[in-house]
Amino acid sequence: MSIHEHSFVIPAYKQSPYLEECIAHLLNQTVQSAIILTTSTPSPFLEQLAAKYNLPYFVNNESPGIASDWNFALSKATTPYVTIAHQDDLYDTKFTATVLSAIKEAQQEKVLLAFTNYHDVVNGEQRKFSVNAIVKQLMLFPFVFTKRLNSRFFKKAILSGGDPICCPSVTLHKNNIGNFSFSTELSCVLDWDAWYQLAQQEGAFVYIDQKLMSHRIHKASETAVQISNGRRQQEELMMFEKIWGKPVARLLSGIYRLGHKENM
Repeated sequence: MSIHEHSFVIPAYKQSPYLEECIAHLLNQTVQSAIILTTSTPSPFLEQLAAKYNLPYFVNNESPGIASDWNFALSKATTPYVTIAHQDDLYDTKFTATVLSAIKEAQQEKVLLAFTNYHDVVNGEQRKFSVNAIVKQLMLFPFVFTKRLNSRFFKKAILSGGDPICCPSVTLHKNNIGNFSFSTELSCVLDWDAWYQLAQQEGAFVYIDQKLMSHRIHKASETAVQISNGRRQQEELMMFEKIWGKPVARLLSGIYRLGHKENM
């Protein structure tokens, strides 16, 4: 597949010390993609990185927020397939090639998104054991029998107990997801909400059970900040209420909250 079929968009925020390493990993893919840098916090630091690597660079002047940043980044991609790369994360050199190959295998079906397995990186080291990772793999159990899910029931089922889909591992098929956008009412579980929206559409979720990216967890990461201030727990309860109703939601939210200790 050519450079005109897949894009990485990076919604950069302030001055991440990991951003340049992320860019280097995207440039080092065995199959090259377009790489686009966007931000709502423009700075000479970002301008210089964009110039150094000859990347298209766009400034989002709309209302601030993660959803606004992600929607803006998504809008700048002109290719059918788009991955929203998080600035702190790293990608295996075969990420693009493997994902596009899996989507191509399923082209007889309407693919909405494809996603991969991943590593957690804590303090610069891959985490060897994680209860969260084990639970998420159990939630993806239907993929033991198939590489892709078309059934609305099963797509929603894998998301009913939490979000087992690692957001920066997701590649969206822009031509198939319609007028999709991330909810500006959310700041933590907007990806979970997004996948649940898409699960209700006609089309397939494709899962590649290979650890093709590394998700960095550190104290300054947005995940850690949102857990610390309690916002994440509030939004997770909201999602469980949407899926299950209030009585069951409180129980699931309490269990889910225990897993946050690993990410603090």
